[in-house]
Amino acid sequence: RTLDKYGADAGGTRNIAGNGATHLSLEDELASLHCKQVALVFSSCFVANDATLSTLGSKLPGCIIFSDSMNHASMIQGIRHSRAQKVIFKHNDLKDLEAKLQVYPKDTPKIIAFESVYSMCGSVGPIKEICDLAEHVAELCLDRPKE
Repeated sequence: RTLDKYGADAGGTRNIAGNGATHLSLEDELASLHCKQVALVFSSCFVANDATLSTLGSKLPGCIIFSDSMNHASMIQGIRHSRAQKVIFKHNDLKDLEAKLQVYPKDTPKIIAFESVYSMCGSVGPIKEICDLAEHVAELCLDRPKE
């Protein structure tokens, strides 16, 4: 029945194969579930990180992205694709991050990109402390979703 209804193909990501009714239906359902106007489903966490960071960094004029030195390749790729200025801070080092943030005026758009649990080394990010710091000197605090 499923083959008759949806067909079969080699598959591929939405940017290659296009949207299907099931993608749109899932997004509508997720938006409704979370009481949001819209939702967007990505094919992987890698794609989500790349798309999110590249879009945010490119759409916020003058944005600077502060990136933990141990961030996953998907985050690094997204930052690179954004073409925003990037500043790398020492892994989980709040003093280094704060010093680098304070170099720039408070009204400069800033993104602090870090992970809650670093998939490449297993360390845990100081989420609360980074977000507390961000409230004083930055606009946005991001965490990479886990696969």
